Amino acid sequence: MAFLSLFEFLFTNLTRNVSAKALIYLKGLLLCRRRNCQVMAEELQESNQQRLHHFITGSKWNFSKVMDTVTVAFSNRLQQLDLDDDTCLIVDETGNPKKGKLSAGVQRQYCGQLGKIDNCQVGVFGALCGGSLVNLVQARLKTKEGDQTKIDQAREIIDHVIGTLKVKVKWVCFDAFYSRDGLLLAHLISKRIWFIADVPDNLLVCLEPFQMRVPVKAKGVRGRKFENARPNKPFISLRDYASSLDARQWKYLQIRYKGNGKKLKAWFHSKDVYIENAMTGKRQLVQLLIRQDGDGTIKYSYCHCPGATLQQLAYRQSKRYFIEKSLREGKKELGLNEYQTRSEESYHKHMAMVMLGQLFLNEEKIYHYQKSEIWLTTQDVIHSIRSILHSVLRNIEILLNNILAKQPPDKRLMKKLLYIRI
Repeated sequence: MAFLSLFEFLFTNLTRNVSAKALIYLKGLLLCRRRNCQVMAEELQESNQQRLHHFITGSKWNFSKVMDTVTVAFSNRLQQLDLDDDTCLIVDETGNPKKGKLSAGVQRQYCGQLGKIDNCQVGVFGALCGGSLVNLVQARLKTKEGDQTKIDQAREIIDHVIGTLKVKVKWVCFDAFYSRDGLLLAHLISKRIWFIADVPDNLLVCLEPFQMRVPVKAKGVRGRKFENARPNKPFISLRDYASSLDARQWKYLQIRYKGNGKKLKAWFHSKDVYIENAMTGKRQLVQLLIRQDGDGTIKYSYCHCPGATLQQLAYRQSKRYFIEKSLREGKKELGLNEYQTRSEESYHKHMAMVMLGQLFLNEEKIYHYQKSEIWLTTQDVIHSIRSILHSVLRNIEILLNNILAKQPPDKRLMKKLLYIRI
């Protein structure tokens, strides 16, 4: 495969070259009905289970270098497509249910796939997104032995991508689990990294500038004297503030196009508010963004994007959807959750190969768009490969007709649709 030849150096050391095994493993992720070593060996007939298992467990190749190479390669691709101003880093986690206690990181914890606390492995992932192109680029397994929390791992991913790899990221976004840590927000502000952070509705904000003062104890009041500084202005919860707004303070905006070509719209409100900086202990100015969808769902976000308009903030808030899309497609199309390994290193090696597979799928989508102005989904690319290689009994002509039927009738929309579903 010409694509993998560009990354052959990652699987080569002084004594051995395992790029051939990497190619077989990558083909297994793309083509096989299940993506574990046994099924891939049976269906591909190009290697045996033991060799594939050794590739993902004992081979001396560095998964960190693979992830870093995918990160830089995808970032460069987005720059070539003139998506520099739309490139963001999204952080989220995903859990894979597991039985037993022998796999690395397995413990009773919240699993998003199950929607409850259960026995599972949880990994923190970082994805780069530009337009509607998205690729998982970094992963960290949450282990019970390690001292790092998931918030620490999220901070590590952000610092590594932006600080170490020097990837040009316009902003970072993550959900309310990570933004509940004020130190993470203060860290990003100190590094001058823009962010859009979803927050829970019970957080307190101050609507006017405040000072940190030690309260003076009133005469005649019993109890100890105050020792710690506190804000000298009243705070209000986000929920109460949103309920106090009238209809004139909301603005109805079109955010972006959805995958089906329809417009995503919602009501938005923004206001400069003040919170306490967990790192300096002083007040910190952030922009509060409130979004209300048509079904009445309300979302709150702290924004640190100096100079951004309400339209830009609304668009950037909506980008967190794409890492969920990437994780979902990774599980469905590339077997992100179908590994059968126990060690932490093997977990990360499997994730690195999934990221390499996603990079290949994105390259295919870009190639067909630039050559024929045809938009392909991830499923379209995989089905096309399987049909060409006769691994499924599906007529390639029928497949192409289905793909062409999904193309927009108005060719003038092609440039705009690059941001929709490429």
